[in-house]
Amino acid sequence: MNFSFAQGVREPALTEEFGSLYKFLLLNGGQATIQQLGISPIQAPTTRTWEAAASKPSGASASSFALATFTMSSVVPLNPLALARTRIAAQSDLAAATSPGVCLQSESAYSLDLNSLAFRAQGIESTVESGIGKNIFLRGGYTYLDSVVQRSFSSDNAALIGGYAPTFNGIPVGIYSPLTGARPFRRPPHTGFFTASYAGKKITGVFTSAFASRSDDSTFLGYEDINQGNSLVLPNRNLDYGFAKLDLGGSYQLLTWLSIYAQGENLLSQQHIAPIGYPSLP
Repeated sequence: MNFSFAQGVREPALTEEFGSLYKFLLLNGGQATIQQLGISPIQAPTTRTWEAAASKPSGASASSFALATFTMSSVVPLNPLALARTRIAAQSDLAAATSPGVCLQSESAYSLDLNSLAFRAQGIESTVESGIGKNIFLRGGYTYLDSVVQRSFSSDNAALIGGYAPTFNGIPVGIYSPLTGARPFRRPPHTGFFTASYAGKKITGVFTSAFASRSDDSTFLGYEDINQGNSLVLPNRNLDYGFAKLDLGGSYQLLTWLSIYAQGENLLSQQHIAPIGYPSLP
């Protein structure tokens, strides 16, 4: 039986504090906007995690089963304010002040920071592993993730700062961040893996696989079409496709001083994004 608790805190830098949306409004007569939109001083991004796990051998010394449950809450750190660069300037207390309006309508508004998102996640992880004879070892696992956005500056204040939320055929869309009640972007609810290895006297082989279900995401193309509209914005729900990544490798000991090795990755040639921004190779 195992239990763990972790809490992480990252204090904001002085540049983030003095370059925050709260500080800008405070210094430029935006007290009414601060109160209306509930804008607070920059706070330290935090994460809090609980995890409990149990594992049990299954007869043979090489076999075991593990099950873990976890809960996590997080405040996402200091995202740029892209959504409200011109909208907040229209508030009554700033409309009469030329300098804040000019500043917020400029590109510099993208650098105004605020704590923009909070979410909680809970789920279950399971792992099974077993040896078959002396040469074969199998291992597999499955994770279910239930994650929900609890607070989102973009969506909670959409009606106040923009007059409406961007939609796709009537479906509300979070352009720059997920909407309250939705899943955080790029967090598939179902993931799993399976590996198998064989180790003989001259031949070794390894098969690995990873699976992920669809996940929420955004095109981030708000106000980017030819008419500066939202026709390039798509619904967030399950925008990213699921994928299966299969890899197979092996080696043969040809001589005592020479072995031949081969490795094939992404055997199904499926497109996916592992590190964000780097599509998989065929």
